[in-house]
Amino acid sequence: MRNWIYRTNAIVISVAAIGIFIVLTLFLNSLGTFQVDLTKDRQNTLSDQTMTTLHNIKDPVEAMVFTNPGDAQVYTRQVTDLLNEYHKINSKLEVKEYGLLQNPELARQYGVTGSAVVFKHGEQTKLIPVESMFDFGTADGSTEQEAAGASYTFSGEQKLTSGLLALTSSKTYKAYLLNGHNEFNTSTLSVLAGELGSENITVSELSLAQQGAVPKDASVLMIVAPQTDLSDAETKVIRQYLDGGGKLFLSLGFNEKAKTSWTNLDSLMSTYGITDTHAVAVEPKDTSLYDPLTIVPEYGNHEITNKLAASDLYTIMSLSIALKQEGKAGWTVTPLLTSSSNSYGETDLSGLLESRTERSSNDLSGPFDLGYAVSSAKGEPKAVILGGSTFMMDQSISQQGNLDFVLNSVNNLVGNESQVTIRPQVEEKYKEVYLTMSQARTIFTVTVIVLPLLLVAIGVFLWWRRRRG
Repeated sequence: MRNWIYRTNAIVISVAAIGIFIVLTLFLNSLGTFQVDLTKDRQNTLSDQTMTTLHNIKDPVEAMVFTNPGDAQVYTRQVTDLLNEYHKINSKLEVKEYGLLQNPELARQYGVTGSAVVFKHGEQTKLIPVESMFDFGTADGSTEQEAAGASYTFSGEQKLTSGLLALTSSKTYKAYLLNGHNEFNTSTLSVLAGELGSENITVSELSLAQQGAVPKDASVLMIVAPQTDLSDAETKVIRQYLDGGGKLFLSLGFNEKAKTSWTNLDSLMSTYGITDTHAVAVEPKDTSLYDPLTIVPEYGNHEITNKLAASDLYTIMSLSIALKQEGKAGWTVTPLLTSSSNSYGETDLSGLLESRTERSSNDLSGPFDLGYAVSSAKGEPKAVILGGSTFMMDQSISQQGNLDFVLNSVNNLVGNESQVTIRPQVEEKYKEVYLTMSQARTIFTVTVIVLPLLLVAIGVFLWWRRRRG
């Protein structure tokens, strides 16, 4: 009887163990693409923009990876690995690999001459050269040997996601960049213009003196860093555009005589209850990292900035005019950027040109708002008004969250809410581990021989101990 009970218990325990193993296997399988990224700065985690773009793919998209045998495999593998991660998120994106030498006709059909990715969506295609995703600086990493020692950065997620977005999105927008007042033009803002273009927002320059009106296809009017004031006639035309449902992105420039010469720019902002203090925000710091005119403001609570704040991506502004709001019936004004209570407003603008930033009794006390989002009573975005523009220049736009902040602002205005997001960051060199033969043998011996034998030994020992008992 006692032996029968022992055998029954052993059978029950064995069945329970097998059942637990089956349930655990099914559970792990149900997790699908569940992964944990333990890398620094979460480099292996897809960005919010990439995830949104992939989830928005409703029809099949083919990702054809053409590889040149002469190129270093580590690069094409990094691109292919990334595309396979895309496929895990949305199986409608199918990844296929082709060798250039083995498939010359197919490569010729899509205009491929070197290692490249071709996205195909219906009859539309988008070609992205693999070399455009890597930046080696002055080094050459084209061959396998050179790749092993070369240092590079990888912008593959940026390029691939932008390509997918341009291919699969049917909506397009038009932004007009005003000129004629010494504003920043598309040459100064070439990086921003290019990034807007990759999100289906085409940027064109506009001279009201020549065209006489804001084009009817304008999704948003951008006035970036004007040094001189608008004319009365131009202001009237812009008001007509805004009264007709137009959107405004206005970021101020710098003029030491702004208090007396920016009459029309000030009146345009006052439409929404926003006032220019004509003082430059200064923030004294106990650090040599930034000068006092460079401010890292706090974010307000708005969809433009919420994801940036959650990701600790800061906007770094320099030479920004302090703003304030007085309230205007019919409009909701939300602060986007705010300086600290330690800041002050430098009113001696002429002194700034001579590098004088000492605080005086005439200066204003902070904190200050440096940017606002304006919406109608119905909650529809109407305008984004900022106190500074230098952070949008090509040499500054890639710092921290500068680019995301501007792109989010423009996308919010034109109604492209899916692109109010966090975009992919540039990644460091692909980390590789090379094992020696002895290391490989050790890993094989431990995992395939030692660990299984150890488990068997433990099982035999437990069986023997129970049998003795």
